Amino acid sequence: MIRIRSGRAKSATAAGALLAGLLGGAVAGAPSATAAAAASPCSYGAYLYNKVTNPTSYKYVPYATGDGANCWLDWGMSNTAVRALQKNLNSCYGYRLATDGDFGDLTESALVTVQKKVGVRADGDYGPNTRDAMVWANYSVETGARISCN
Repeated sequence: MIRIRSGRAKSATAAGALLAGLLGGAVAGAPSATAAAAASPCSYGAYLYNKVTNPTSYKYVPYATGDGANCWLDWGMSNTAVRALQKNLNSCYGYRLATDGDFGDLTESALVTVQKKVGVRADGDYGPNTRDAMVWANYSVETGARISCN
């Protein structure tokens, strides 16, 4: 059974079905215009260091090759970028999500709650607006322990 949850996935499915019908099945599953215009899907978790202002800490954030941190995640995705998001939701917002890298119902629910708290559209999709509004954990380069969230 296929389960479609996000607006982005619904748009992609609708666009793919429409294109497939119009082109006799030649093109299906094309990305939605919203997804393509906003950014690439986040593909891995990246360790970001700021050697100038804080050389002793790093942040672990969702990232995409070519687009950097300007990427998106939504329900059904599974990778280390989702793990980075889950780790931050746990560390800075007090959740106890499994950091398994699977964007399922619990991760989506936690993200919606955080989106409401930080004042962005509460749709359960992670993207640049959510990233910029959230606080992110800073971890010690030396010990790996969380230092702060900002």
